[in-house]
Amino acid sequence: MKKRTSDKRGTAGFSLLEVSIAITLLGTVLGSVALFQHRSQEAVSEMLVRARAEGEARAVLDQVVQELTGVGRQQLTPNPSGNAGAETITYQKPIAVSNAGVVTWSPNSRLALAMDDGEADNGVDDDGDGFIDERRLVLTRNVGTAAQQFVTLLHGLPELVPGEAATIGDDNGNGVSDERGFNVQLVGDLLTVRLCVQRRSQAGNIVTVFAQTAVVVNN
Repeated sequence: MKKRTSDKRGTAGFSLLEVSIAITLLGTVLGSVALFQHRSQEAVSEMLVRARAEGEARAVLDQVVQELTGVGRQQLTPNPSGNAGAETITYQKPIAVSNAGVVTWSPNSRLALAMDDGEADNGVDDDGDGFIDERRLVLTRNVGTAAQQFVTLLHGLPELVPGEAATIGDDNGNGVSDERGFNVQLVGDLLTVRLCVQRRSQAGNIVTVFAQTAVVVNN
């Protein structure tokens, strides 16, 4: 009579190789989850930074529109109708008209790029924020008078927008040569105002925002 042998495979534990494979697979899955969460956090952070930058740029453009509304082309200095437009514009606004049709103009105001706080125009990141030679947009009221006032409208504008180089040409193909972080360009009676703002996300990624609007100028 044959003896019955018991099948021990059903009660045997996992082999060391099987345990190692399981641990490796689990580690891969957990690593993938952690990487996905990290990238998701980076994406959310970048999205928030972009949204804030877009909001800042839009608010400044609205203010610039208010400044330039009603301005005549003869009150724009320098003439921004060339291919490069202008990064500095001085202007006057009409404040009164006499019965004889004589216009009284406001004192000069100016919109211009200036070096940002802690920066010098030297090709070095002087303020340690990861950007080189960045600018700020400054509104000057009552230019050249005792009542002259300076107001910084926006920080973090690049010297040249991404894709542009100081080559006296339109490198990024948008119709403006050597475009700066702030640019005004007159075509016909339409004055286009462009802004480029750069920020860094928590992960250190550069977030670039472009915004533009236009104002109709008087003859």
